[in-house]
Amino acid sequence: MFDNVRRISSHLLVYGSADVAILATTFLLLPVYTRVLSPSDYGVLALVLVLEAVLKPLYRWGLDTSFLRLYYDCRNDAERRTLAGTIILFLLGANGGLTLLLLAFAPAISSALFGVHDHVTILSLLFANGFIASFIFPALTRLQIQEKSRAYATLNFVRSLGTIVLRLVFVVGLRWNVTGIVLADVIVSTLMVAGLSPTIHAMTTWRFSRSVAREMLQFGFPRVPQGVMHQGMMMSDRFFLALYLPLEQVGVYLIGISIASVVKLYPAAFTTAWMPFAFDSMRRADAPRLFGRLASYAFTVLSFLTLALACLAGPVVELMTPHTFHASARIVPFLALGMAIQSTSDFLSTSINVAKRTHAYPIATAVAGFVSLSGYFLLIPRWGLFGAAASLVAGQIVFVATLSYFAQRYFPIRYEWGRLGMTAGVAAALYGIMVTASPTSNAEALSIAIALLVAYPVGLIGLGFFKTSELREIRQLWTSFRGAPASDKPAPSAPAEFGDRT
Repeated sequence: MFDNVRRISSHLLVYGSADVAILATTFLLLPVYTRVLSPSDYGVLALVLVLEAVLKPLYRWGLDTSFLRLYYDCRNDAERRTLAGTIILFLLGANGGLTLLLLAFAPAISSALFGVHDHVTILSLLFANGFIASFIFPALTRLQIQEKSRAYATLNFVRSLGTIVLRLVFVVGLRWNVTGIVLADVIVSTLMVAGLSPTIHAMTTWRFSRSVAREMLQFGFPRVPQGVMHQGMMMSDRFFLALYLPLEQVGVYLIGISIASVVKLYPAAFTTAWMPFAFDSMRRADAPRLFGRLASYAFTVLSFLTLALACLAGPVVELMTPHTFHASARIVPFLALGMAIQSTSDFLSTSINVAKRTHAYPIATAVAGFVSLSGYFLLIPRWGLFGAAASLVAGQIVFVATLSYFAQRYFPIRYEWGRLGMTAGVAAALYGIMVTASPTSNAEALSIAIALLVAYPVGLIGLGFFKTSELREIRQLWTSFRGAPASDKPAPSAPAEFGDRT
C-alpha cells in the first residue's frame, strides 16, 4: 500500500514545491500590492478574475482531461500523436473564433461588469491571454503523463516567477494597476508557448481526425458547462457582492479569498500526481480498495491544512496587510472550509473519469449552483461578506454530495467512512477550541494555533486512526523521503511516450 503512497507523494512534493515557492513569494508581496492597489482596484481585479475563471473552461473545451484520459486508450505512438494534433488544430480554430467574438463585445462586457467602458483594454488583454495560454496545457499534460514531475514543476515555477516579476514592474514600478497585472500574464503566456513550440511540434501529427475529435469532445465537452457553472458558483459571490456593497468591500473579500486559497495548493498538486496513477491503476482488481485507502490519507492532510489556515487567519491577515483589509480575517475560515470541501471533488472525479461518464459534472454543478446563487440573493443583503462565504460553503456541500452519488454509481470506491469522519471530527473539534478561546492578541492566537495543530496528529493516533502496521510503514516512508529525492522516471507500467524520437 505505501509503495503507492510513496509513488504519488514523491511526485506530489515536486509538483507542489514550485507552487509553494511561488505562493510564498506572492504572499510576501501582499504588503506591497495592498499599499499600491486600493480596495477599489482590488474590487475591479476581483471582477476581472471572475471573468477569467469563467472563460478558462471555454478556452479548454474539456480537452485537458480528454488528453489525459484518452492517452491511456491509445494503442501506439501514431495514435497518440494524432490525438495531440487533433487537439491543437481544434484549439486554433475554435479559440480563434471565440476570441474574435469576445473582442467585438468587449465594450458591452465592460459596461455590464463595471458600469463604464473604461476597462476595455483590460478585457481585450484578458481575451488574448485566454487564447494564447490554451496552447500550454498539451505539453504540460504530456509531462504529467510521463510522470516527469520535476520538468513539470520547473516550467510552472518559471512561468509563475516571470509573472510575478513583470507584475512588480508594471504594477509597482509603472503603476499600471490592474492593466499591468493582465499585461504581465499575456507576455508570460506568449513566451511560454514560444518556448514549448518545439515540444508541441514533436508530439504532434498535424492531421485533424474527425473520429478522434468526436471522442475527445464526447468525453471533454461536458466539462465546459460544468466548468463555467462551477467557476460561476465559486466566483460569482464577488459579482453579487458588488451589487449590494461598495467595491472596497469586494476588495476586502478578495484578500480573504487570496489567503484562503492557500488550502487549494495541496489538492492541486495531489490531483496532478494522482490522475496518471489512477488511470494507470484503474484495471487492477484491488483498485476500489486501493483508491479508498489513499483517499483517507489524502483527506487527513487536507483537513490538517484547512485547520491550520483557519486558526492562523487573524495573525496572517494583520501581519501581511494594512488596516483597511483586516476585516477579511473574519471570513477566511469560512472560505477555506468551502475550498476544502470543493477540493474533495477532485478525488470523486476519479470514478467519473475512469468510467467516462463526464455528463455527471454539469448536472452536479447545476444543482449546487442553484443553491449558491439562491444563497447570494438571500444572505448577502443580510449578512454581507459572511452571507457570500456561507452561500459558497452550502453550494460546495451540495456539489460534493451530488457528485458522490454519480461517482459511486459508475465506479464504486470503497471509502473508509469511519476514518474520514474521524479526521473531520478531530479538525472541527480543535477549531471549536480555537473559537472558544477567543485570543486577544496575535501572539496568543499563534500560541494556541500551534498547540492545536500539534494536537491534531496526536488526537488521530489516540483515537486509533492509524493501524500499527501503518505507523511502521509511515516511519519507513519518512525515512525513504529523507534519503531519496523524487524521481522523474516514468512508472514501469506506463505506455510508451510519443515524440521521444527528437
